[in-house]
Amino acid sequence: MRCNMEIKSKNKDYKQYVLDKLGSNHFSKHVDFNITKIEEGIIEAETDFQTYMQQQDGFVHGGITSAFADMACGFAAYSLVEAGQRVMTVEIKISYFTRGIGDRIIARGKVIKPGKKFHFCEAEIFTIKEGKEVLIAKASSTMAVIDIKA
Repeated sequence: MRCNMEIKSKNKDYKQYVLDKLGSNHFSKHVDFNITKIEEGIIEAETDFQTYMQQQDGFVHGGITSAFADMACGFAAYSLVEAGQRVMTVEIKISYFTRGIGDRIIARGKVIKPGKKFHFCEAEIFTIKEGKEVLIAKASSTMAVIDIKA
């Protein structure tokens, strides 16, 4: 749930800015983190559940789950910052609800409360099993907004 405020981007080209950041993120490419929705303060991404993402019992590895939550929060935060600003994770907490079983993984991230120096975010991670979404984890995070000087 968001705070009772309208969330607006400081960058009129926020969708392209997010896609540019995604394109330069080597880890997101490695894990096939594909953004399917970009709105102001909201990101959705998905990928096929692949063998290398499994832990020893064949479920989605907790590290993949937390990485997807972190990226969903981070890219949601990127959708609100000015061109040239960066975001970095300063804190993340994840709760695992059930083992991840399915054919696809979906990550939904949103900014709950944007700020000048920090954006407070949440993410939900789902698997698709037999055509139905199953919530496997939820995260909350704080993203620092960083000005990079040329």
